[in-house]
Amino acid sequence: MTAEEKKDLEKLVHELHQEKLNLEKDINDLNLIKIEKLEAINEELEKKSDWMDKERIKAIKERDNLIRKVRHSNEKNWKNALKMIFILGVLDLAVIPLIITLLGIPLQWLFVSIGLVTFFGIMLITNYMSGTSPFNTGEIRKSIITSLTIVYLAFVPLISFGIFESSLGTSAQPIVNNFTWLIAAVIVLYFSTRPIEEYIKKVNKN
Repeated sequence: MTAEEKKDLEKLVHELHQEKLNLEKDINDLNLIKIEKLEAINEELEKKSDWMDKERIKAIKERDNLIRKVRHSNEKNWKNALKMIFILGVLDLAVIPLIITLLGIPLQWLFVSIGLVTFFGIMLITNYMSGTSPFNTGEIRKSIITSLTIVYLAFVPLISFGIFESSLGTSAQPIVNNFTWLIAAVIVLYFSTRPIEEYIKKVNKN
């Protein structure tokens, strides 16, 4: 091998070595960039994780507060509803009979008054407990069945003990029987229409 060839070979080796060094430098630079990016991404993920943890804790606290408020609200609603039921009972059992007696109003108006007061009272109570603004059919059904039942429970003892006599001068037994059949029919319709209504709602949704 001549001196010139050796010189060219050494030059080529030097260039290759230099390229190797340059490649190593580029690789190191790329590794540093990757490491910096990964560290930045990791830091961002940690921040997001911390934020999500804080939001989760905040959501849990808000949920607990909401549950507590709902529980207290339900307790308050039940207390108010019991007060309303008590007032309704006082009206039906004491105030209305007392007014009927003091004013000498015919006893028939006792049943009308009890029915009307009970109907509107139960409708207000059920609407208050449900929290809905307009009155719905379920609340009206409850009011009707409750008012009829209360009137029936007031009517039958008065007839049975002879306190209230039929103005027709006939036996009160047919009236009691007819009223009993009426109450039974209303109760059957009340409980039978609810499944039908639920079925119609499901059909309309589908």
